[in-house]
Amino acid sequence: MRATKPAINLAACWVAAWLLGMGADRAALAATWPGPQGDTYASIAKLPDWSGFWAFYLKGGAQQAAEVAAGTDPGLVHLTPAYAKLRAAASAAKAQENLSRCLPAGVPGVMLHRILYQYLFTPGQVTMLFEDGEVRRIHTDGRPHAALEDQTESFMGDSIGHWEGNTLVVDTIGFPNGTLWQNYGVLATLKAHLVERMWRKDASHMEIDSVLTDPDIFTQPYVTKYLYELSDIPITEEECLAGNRDTGTSVDLTPPPLGQ
Repeated sequence: MRATKPAINLAACWVAAWLLGMGADRAALAATWPGPQGDTYASIAKLPDWSGFWAFYLKGGAQQAAEVAAGTDPGLVHLTPAYAKLRAAASAAKAQENLSRCLPAGVPGVMLHRILYQYLFTPGQVTMLFEDGEVRRIHTDGRPHAALEDQTESFMGDSIGHWEGNTLVVDTIGFPNGTLWQNYGVLATLKAHLVERMWRKDASHMEIDSVLTDPDIFTQPYVTKYLYELSDIPITEEECLAGNRDTGTSVDLTPPPLGQ
């Protein structure tokens, strides 16, 4: 689903409102915790029903994601000069992405592949289980973020969330090994910050609106809106290692020093 200028303007307004209302200060986010939500199985029964298996909606956001992944950015990705060079080099070298090397795609890249996933609600946590074996834990018990120094090798990062009506608001930091797009292995940095609003749009679709920032990578917030479709195909067992075709070909994607 290609975003139009009005959609991006609305999203930009939402970013500003988020930063002002929720606070860029992560301590302020924890301070706004509204209290226990889904803290018991009885209270979980009052939360939205997200059961079933979900997959990236091919008629929705997949085309946009493919264009971004292929480097034909439809005006959505505003890279710093240093990272633009890094990405161009990765694209020219056809650098292998994490999944092709049997590594986790991580945040946010795992959401851009045609991989089935499901939500599990347990007291104080929403868990996302992905078909390739990745697990994403969203803590809803009011805890603050884990220290960044403990996330230096993380793919999924540390996610904390809270409910606003039927919407789960998720704040994630610390995913320096997470892929940003579908192809060419371009990774986030430890400064990356992802905020998502997850909600069930209708009986067959989940919508996730997200804002990704990273001062080393983006000159302005990267705003996206993706749809996921309810699938009648169950999750299969992962066989990545059995089909590993890693050739060892790669490109150094270490983020450049700030300012270069």
